[in-house]
Amino acid sequence: MKKQRLSERYDDFARIECPEICIVSGSLTDISESGFKAEFNAPCEVDTEREYMVLLRLSRISTEPLELTVQPVWQKVTDGKTSIGFSILHSKDSVRLDQYIKMRKDDKSSADSNGIITFDTESLFI
Repeated sequence: MKKQRLSERYDDFARIECPEICIVSGSLTDISESGFKAEFNAPCEVDTEREYMVLLRLSRISTEPLELTVQPVWQKVTDGKTSIGFSILHSKDSVRLDQYIKMRKDDKSSADSNGIITFDTESLFI
């Protein structure tokens, strides 16, 4: 499915906070310039016609979380867990997101050329 997308998705990890969707934080599994996939360990209901504001705490950067306006595209509930695909709309932190995606592209290019991925280990969280 990743191959059919307009923009390349990068496997990643981030904590997602959106109390309007779920009182428990979710986790991001992949991200691109235009969207991301999130997993919540609880059943959630979203309205695909509505916009939500989410905070994305990326594991690879130690700055403030990204504040993004998103719209759910799909959702799947399995065994009490919810997967949701989000489209990213123009947001307060769109520029920071673009910079982050560029960093991921550069990391991938670097890994493709020499097999080593570099990133700031001080910014990782548990």
